[in-house]
Order: sequence, then structure tokens, then C-alpha cells
Amino acid sequence: MLVVFSWLSAEAGGTWLKYHFWSGYAIGTLVGFRVLWGLIGSRHARFSDFLRGPTAVIGTLRALVGREPLSYLGHNPVGGWMVLALLGVLGFQFATGLFANDDIMNEGPLYPRV
Repeated sequence: MLVVFSWLSAEAGGTWLKYHFWSGYAIGTLVGFRVLWGLIGSRHARFSDFLRGPTAVIGTLRALVGREPLSYLGHNPVGGWMVLALLGVLGFQFATGLFANDDIMNEGPLYPRV
């Protein structure tokens, strides 16, 4: 929901950019919390519980294509890597937004450090 709101507020521009910034901060906070929780959280929330190697991922993809039933407590191996990809993309978007500049009126809070 925050990603959609960020996109809409960026498209609207003007005074909506204030809300766009706050939405970005909320996304960054949530991503940071999830990464921290993935390192020190409960057993099934930890990345070590659901990130598997290439053999497990390929086996799961074959089972999904073959429409075989899968039984996992939590994320399956493909879903685990998708969680990591989503966190990575959102974290990258957040980080680049901190350094952004539109050359008109708005700058990210870390733009002067570039």
C-alpha cells in the first residue's frame, strides 16, 4: 500500500511530495525492521530458516511446474528468495531516494553529501 501511495504522491507532485517523503521513510523503516527481524527474530522469521540453495530452488520450481503439492512451514525455497528480492528492491529504492534531486525544488535529505 505504501509503495502505491509513494508512486501516486510522486505523480501528483507539488505539496504531495511531503507525503511522498514520509511514505518513503515508512517503507525504509519497515524494510529495516524486516531485515533486523530476519537476523535476530523468531525461528521461522529468520532468513536462515527459509533461504535455501540452488538445488532446493530448482526442485521447488520443478514441483510447481509439475503441479505437485508442496508442504512447507513458512516460505518455500522460491518464496524465500522472492522475499529477499523484494526487500532488496525496496531497500535500493529507499536508499536512492535519500540522495535524489529533481533539479527544481526537491532534494533528498542526503543529496548534499553526493
